[in-house]
Amino acid sequence: MVKREKKFNEKLMKAVDRVLNETFGEASLLIYTYLESQSIKREEIPERLEAFANCLKSFSAGGSVVEAMILRNLYSGFGLEFKQDFDSYNFTDQVAKLRCSL
Repeated sequence: MVKREKKFNEKLMKAVDRVLNETFGEASLLIYTYLESQSIKREEIPERLEAFANCLKSFSAGGSVVEAMILRNLYSGFGLEFKQDFDSYNFTDQVAKLRCSL
């Protein structure tokens, strides 16, 4: 894996962990358990982003809020401001866009 991509994936996982832990506390372990029940291991999230996003969507409207929080945190980790566009908002597209722009 290219060093730049590895660094991006590490920052992505830090953002996911931070948001889930800050939002759900110890219950974040239940979310990771749910992901594993859907055959998504925590460390696979960067490579299986679409499947991760689909799992978040199973939490109804709360999933979109968590996605936005993760994006805000991820952008911040690169010193950027995330500007949410509800008309064309798509979690996986936004992550891909950021990944390509760095």
